[in-house]
Amino acid sequence: MSDMILSSFLWMPVFGMPEITLMDLLAVAWLVFLVLGMSWYVDSGPRAAESASGLMRVKRTEWMEEMSRREIRIVDSALLAGLQSGSSFFASTSLICLGGLLAMMGQAERLAQVADSMPFAHPSGPEAFQVRLIAPVSMIMFSFFKFAWAQRLFGYCAVMIGATPEQRDGNDAAVLAAAHDAGQLNWLAARSFARGLRGLYFTLGSLAFLIGPLALIASASAVALMIHRREFRSDSRAAMLGTHRKK
Repeated sequence: MSDMILSSFLWMPVFGMPEITLMDLLAVAWLVFLVLGMSWYVDSGPRAAESASGLMRVKRTEWMEEMSRREIRIVDSALLAGLQSGSSFFASTSLICLGGLLAMMGQAERLAQVADSMPFAHPSGPEAFQVRLIAPVSMIMFSFFKFAWAQRLFGYCAVMIGATPEQRDGNDAAVLAAAHDAGQLNWLAARSFARGLRGLYFTLGSLAFLIGPLALIASASAVALMIHRREFRSDSRAAMLGTHRKK
C-alpha cells in the first residue's frame, strides 16, 4: 500500500502542468548533480591531481618551461594551433547539434509516438516531449560556450608564448614566471575544453529523457561512470604515468 502511495506521489504532476511530474524534476536534479559533481571531482576534488586531466596539467606546465628554453618556437605554435582547431571543431559541432535538437521540437508529435513505443518508456505525449528536450538543449548550449571559451583561451596562450622573452643572462626568473603564466592559461583552456566534452557526453545521456525520467537517471549515471573510468582507470592515464610498461 505504501509503495503505491509513493509511486503515485512521484508521478504526480507539478506546477499545474500534466506533462511535468515530480519524477521528472528528480531526474533533472540528478543530471545537474552529476554534471556539477563530476566537474568538481575531476578538476578540484581530493583526487584531482591523480586524474588524467590533473596529470596533463603538470605536463602543460613542463611544456611551457621547455618552450621558454627554445629560441625557435614554431613547434609550440603548431601544437597550440592544433588545440585551437579542435576547440573550433567541437564548437561548430555543438551549434549543428543544437539546430538538430531545435528541429526535433517542431516534430514533437511524431517523435513522441516513437519515444513512447520504446521499451520501459513512460507515456508522455508531444508536450512532455518538448519539455524534456530542454535538458539536452541546455547541455549542448553549455558545451558550446565552453568550447568557444577554450578556443579564446588557447589564443591567449599563443600570445603569452609570443611574449615570453628569450633566455639571457640574469633573466631566468622572468622567463620562468612567463612560462608558468602561459602554462596556467594552457591548463585553463584545456579545462574549459574538457568540460565542454563532458557536456557533450551528458547531452547524449540526457537524450534518454525522451523515453522517461528513469531512463535519464540510468543514462546519466552511466555517463558519469564512463567519465570516472577515463579519468582515473584508463589505459591512457596509465601511459601518462608510465605504468603501462609494467603490465
